[in-house]
Amino acid sequence: MYCQPFSHIDKQDFLANYWHKKPCLFRNAFSTFPNYLSAEELAGLALEDDIESRLIQYDTNENRWSMEHGPFEQQDFTSLGNSHWTLLVQSVDSWVTETHELLDHFSFIPKWRFDDLMISYATDQGGVGPHFDNFDVFLIQGVGKRHWRVGQPGKANRQQEVIAGLSQMKKFEAVIDVELSPGDMLYVPPKTAHWGISLGESIGYSVGYRTPETRQLVTLLAEYLQESSNFGEFFDDRYRNSAAHNNQCEEQLIRWAQTQLQMLSQQPELLTKILCQQLSQSKLGLLPLENTFNIHSISEDSAIILISGLTVIWHLEKAQIILCIEGEQFVFEKYLITAIEKLANFEACPIKLFKKSPNTVDFPEDLSNLVNRGYVKLVN
Repeated sequence: MYCQPFSHIDKQDFLANYWHKKPCLFRNAFSTFPNYLSAEELAGLALEDDIESRLIQYDTNENRWSMEHGPFEQQDFTSLGNSHWTLLVQSVDSWVTETHELLDHFSFIPKWRFDDLMISYATDQGGVGPHFDNFDVFLIQGVGKRHWRVGQPGKANRQQEVIAGLSQMKKFEAVIDVELSPGDMLYVPPKTAHWGISLGESIGYSVGYRTPETRQLVTLLAEYLQESSNFGEFFDDRYRNSAAHNNQCEEQLIRWAQTQLQMLSQQPELLTKILCQQLSQSKLGLLPLENTFNIHSISEDSAIILISGLTVIWHLEKAQIILCIEGEQFVFEKYLITAIEKLANFEACPIKLFKKSPNTVDFPEDLSNLVNRGYVKLVN
């Protein structure tokens, strides 16, 4: 069993002083680190059509980077040299459920922020070059060692350039310059330059956290409005009482557009619904699930828990609790807030919390739906 990665620093201190602000090094974050996949097993995943993977190489003779996207074939790996290349496989958490125990250590960060777990295998001097990302990432060293350099936060977005399909940077000044050994971990906030180089063969784990952006929100809003019959206000130009031949964009049209957008922005329930539905969807969605028990097998002494790997977010809407799981909405009465908070926090929830009165246990319809979807399991 491996130790808590945040045993060296208080989680509240980390969130207040480092999260989304500045990089942080955790030595021996994991005292022993399970090797979830070997290099051969990771390469096996990269052969699959449904799994996103990339092969990145650096040609030392021509000083040139190259990138290929999977799926790959076995002979693609046999033709590679012994150095300067790396294989990256995305969303391993969706395919290897054993990795969920690793992700459980980061449960103090809302699950709706989680993007995916990427695992990379690199030969000696392999890497992806100097770059920055628009998300938070924890870089955990598995097998082998890597040399990491991390720059000053917030100074990277002016320097990025695309080289052979890779978003890379020019040289940057490092504020962290370290070698990571098995069990060590780096936290890198968004828009922070970083560059990892493998020292011999190595395997690394990247736990990434997405951040919603404005254009995504606008796209979600447009998709919702397109499917909704409640919003269909047309522009009204009854003010027009004289001929206009110059086709100039009129102030009345602009004011109409502003009014419509302002009306939408003043509907927090609508925005909450759209955001929660989207943010409760994991990157790839779930593989088909089977319910492991029947609703009728639940007794008054039972307890249930959400299965690991789900993406969850909830909100209050008037007298109801809306629990969103993988894009689906489940509605509960507000008196069940203690039960729903436990479920949403992946804690064991005694079925007694669904009591409406001392003598009866209520089985809401959407509790049955959670069971039938395979989202919950019974626990002792």
